Amino acid sequence: VAAIDRREGDRLGMLHDLSRHIADSVEYRTGQTGSRTTAEEAVELGMGVCQDHAHIFIGAARMLDIPARYVSGYLMMNDRIEQEATHAWAEAHVDGLGWVGFDISNGISPDPRYVRVATGMDYRDAAPITGISFGTANEDLRVDVTVEQQQVEQ
Repeated sequence: VAAIDRREGDRLGMLHDLSRHIADSVEYRTGQTGSRTTAEEAVELGMGVCQDHAHIFIGAARMLDIPARYVSGYLMMNDRIEQEATHAWAEAHVDGLGWVGFDISNGISPDPRYVRVATGMDYRDAAPITGISFGTANEDLRVDVTVEQQQVEQ
């Protein structure tokens, strides 16, 4: 947060600076962190995934007294037929605009290719699947999700 220029009256610009700073400081690399990795641990490690980028952004924005929240969902990747994974990004509240999205991992703001599934304070609050199981210890849950682009005739 210390590296971010706190420009009074330009909250949106400050948030874009924060997003770029996180992307530059925490390399996107799979397999290095997990769902229980904290934002602080990802910063110390210097690498993580979209979930880590979102958590770091949210924590830093809140330190700047800017409301921020976690979003989980899907991103339609134009260069892929199969969409294999969930995605995460952050949103911050900007006066006059409302909730503005920041996809730190891809360096863009969410557009119509993003499909929101849940929002919350953090990953646990917006996890795509949660629940409590009673009964046998052996259980297998298999879920297939397809994200497709469709043309709408008008």
